[in-house]
Amino acid sequence: MFSSAHLATPRTVAAVNAARDAGIHVVAVTGRSWFRGAALATSTGARLHHFIGSNGGHRIDLTTGTLDERLCFAPEVVESVVGSISARLGPVGFGFELGEGLVWDELFVELSPMSIEGTRRKPTASTRGRLTEVGKIFVIHPDVERVDLVDLVEPLVPADINVTTSGAVFVELTPAGADKGAALARLAETMGIDRMEIVAFGDNQNDLSMLSWAGRGIAMANALETVKAAADETTTSNDDHGVAKVIEAILRS
Repeated sequence: MFSSAHLATPRTVAAVNAARDAGIHVVAVTGRSWFRGAALATSTGARLHHFIGSNGGHRIDLTTGTLDERLCFAPEVVESVVGSISARLGPVGFGFELGEGLVWDELFVELSPMSIEGTRRKPTASTRGRLTEVGKIFVIHPDVERVDLVDLVEPLVPADINVTTSGAVFVELTPAGADKGAALARLAETMGIDRMEIVAFGDNQNDLSMLSWAGRGIAMANALETVKAAADETTTSNDDHGVAKVIEAILRS
């Protein structure tokens, strides 16, 4: 929904709100954590029903503010994953999504000092001693980025752990069941909505499971080629109101 400037255009917000007024359930599904992500999504003026964050790791009912679901790694799994990646890839930086916020080690901050919102990250002392209720693990490498880093990390962790990227230079690990497709499927089941009734939009690798699962998966024109290949169709780019155009067409039909 966001443009290249990480903002939703007024046209997109208007389309989303028109869909809600027409009785369509509207969900934001993102890699962002709820700490800032949920507020960012609603600050656009979009009247969303649910926020699914951390690539499917948690879900908030925005009509009540309730955190309905949050999936976490077992502490011993976090220790094992961190040890395996460190041993095989050499000096890498780590970040962790905890119950109370995001924490980063010194190397992660050195390699990625600024967040996507433009705020400066700060390393957290004794990060490794706080590995409880971890919903997401961030991994950054000094020389390898994005999809290439996914390819390096995936063989080093258990097969049921999701390893993906949202376009940032680092990669993101979430526990079993914490991918966008699975999270959206769980929400749809609770609401009695068939997947064939669902339209999903995406542009990056972390959207693949959702676009493949949804009845109508739509890639943005600015999406990765692998995302376009997995989608049923392609709309115009985020900057060219691709989401709004599809919603407007649905409402006219």
